[in-house]
Amino acid sequence: MSKRMEAARAEAGVLPVATSGRMPSGERRQQIVQVAMRLFSERGFRGTTTKEIAHAAGVSEAIIFRHFATKEELYSAIIDHKACAGGMREHAHQTVAETIRCSVAEAMERRDDRAVFEGIAETMMRHHEQDEEFLRLLFYSALEKHQLSQMFWDRNMRLMYDFLGSYIRERQRDGVFGNVDPLVVVRAFMGMIIHHSVTNTLWDRSRTLLNIPNERAARDFTRILLEGIGASGGAKTGAAVATATTSRVANRRSGSQAARSRKKS
Repeated sequence: MSKRMEAARAEAGVLPVATSGRMPSGERRQQIVQVAMRLFSERGFRGTTTKEIAHAAGVSEAIIFRHFATKEELYSAIIDHKACAGGMREHAHQTVAETIRCSVAEAMERRDDRAVFEGIAETMMRHHEQDEEFLRLLFYSALEKHQLSQMFWDRNMRLMYDFLGSYIRERQRDGVFGNVDPLVVVRAFMGMIIHHSVTNTLWDRSRTLLNIPNERAARDFTRILLEGIGASGGAKTGAAVATATTSRVANRRSGSQAARSRKKS
């Protein structure tokens, strides 16, 4: 292997391969996926060619297409690989969303709302923290309107909206949650989590603005969702203010009527 090829593979984060024998097909396929992910996350999809992937992996383009007949197959393999990345390898057969759903299944069954939302937040943030490469990959795919972005949306984000939205509807029927569109609630909650992860990964890697552990972030985001930010005994919600105002008006009217009755008597 030439020094130039070794340098390219090292830059892509690929371990050297022994030259004493051919790499098994499954390992070679996994190697190509890992190299492709690394290059895509660093250069984007438009800035990465199959020739460059082959060069970094130390193989020919023909080997790339032998394992992945089309680019669509390679993109699908990346999604499948990332489903068990970020500390979730014990659920290798599941998508990220399915793993998150399983992690809070018991809490959902016993209707423990705080445990449900805290569990979702912690699992998502841990996944983001341990797999920053995939966050960058998703941003590239979205900005470049790449089909991998739609794949991830269909296999993961839609599932998240479905299962969490369904849980919120059930709790609304139980009379626990207010009458707000469940999908709006899901988007608001996930928005807090994703913004937190993206800020830590892309903009404020040194955590100069906010440096808190995932457990605390999950707890605080859940409290904001379930309780709001009004202080107890302090600021009132709009509904509470309206109720109090109505009550005062009714009391004044009642007092005026009583006073007129006394004068007449």
